[in-house]
Amino acid sequence: MSEHKDEKRLDDALRDAINTTRPEFDAEDWKRKHAAEYQTLVSRGEGAAGRVAGGRVRLVVGGLAVAAVILVGVSVLLIWVPGREEPGPVRVARPAVVSMMSLHVAYREGGQEGLEAQLDKALKDSGPRPDGLSMERLLAELGS
Repeated sequence: MSEHKDEKRLDDALRDAINTTRPEFDAEDWKRKHAAEYQTLVSRGEGAAGRVAGGRVRLVVGGLAVAAVILVGVSVLLIWVPGREEPGPVRVARPAVVSMMSLHVAYREGGQEGLEAQLDKALKDSGPRPDGLSMERLLAELGS
C-alpha cells in the first residue's frame, strides 16, 4: 500500500506543479482586448466569402457552357445524315475466273509463260467489262 500512497502523492504534486485545469477561452473578452486584430480577421473573412461565391458562379457557368457544347455536338451527330449517292448502273458480279490458287498453280507448272497463258485465257473468257448494264442486258446475262 505504501507504493500506492506514494503514487497518489506524486500525482497530486504534479497536478499542483502543472496547472491541469482546462483553459476556457472567453471570445468576448478577447474581442474587447484585441479590437483591431478582430476587425482584420472579420474583413479577411468577408473578402474570402466573396471570392468563394464568385468562384462558384464561374464554376456553374463553365459547367453549363460545357454541357451546352456537348448537347449541341450530340444533336448534330444524331441529326446529320450524309448525302446519298445517286443510283448508278447495275453491275453484275461475274464468277472469278482467276483466283490466287489458279495463278499459283499456273506459275508452278509453266513459270512466267504459264502465268501469262492463264491471264490471257481469263481475259478471253470474261472479255472487257462495261461500266454499266441496261436492264435488258442484265436480264440476258442472268438468264444465260
